[in-house]
Amino acid sequence: MEFLQELSIWTKGDALQGKIMVGIGLILVLCLLFGFKYENPLLKGMFIPICLLTAASLGYGSFLTYSRPKHIKTLTEQYSNNPKETVKMTLGKAQTDHKIYIILKIVWSTLLILSVLIFFFTVKEYYKGLILGLFCLFVGFLLIETFLHSRLTHCFENVSRLDK
Repeated sequence: MEFLQELSIWTKGDALQGKIMVGIGLILVLCLLFGFKYENPLLKGMFIPICLLTAASLGYGSFLTYSRPKHIKTLTEQYSNNPKETVKMTLGKAQTDHKIYIILKIVWSTLLILSVLIFFFTVKEYYKGLILGLFCLFVGFLLIETFLHSRLTHCFENVSRLDK
């Protein structure tokens, strides 16, 4: 039963993060509507990366909000039928996700550092805005991955102890 409690806490956390991401996405939509109607080249350069961040926040946040409660129901049914196989399958998926999160954090961090370096060598305002927008995009993606990975690690360390 503790296995299901740990998974329930994890899925509720992911669903909450999804709701927060949708809220941030809606705020970004307002920023896009009101802030980017000006003729400032810096803001024009930031437009596309901020649109991408908005789409990611709304899309992936909606996905987390919608799918995680269904995921726990599916796992509960599988656990009642075959507990050992469900735990083994869940731990295997968690290990795969853990590796993916590590790779993505390295990618976003590298792109973040690269965008900072390019920013200092860029002269035109439009390109400075573009690089600044990419910086915001990479910071957003890094934050999303870090929170998801942190929750996953904590939950599945507890599940691994229960499995032993």
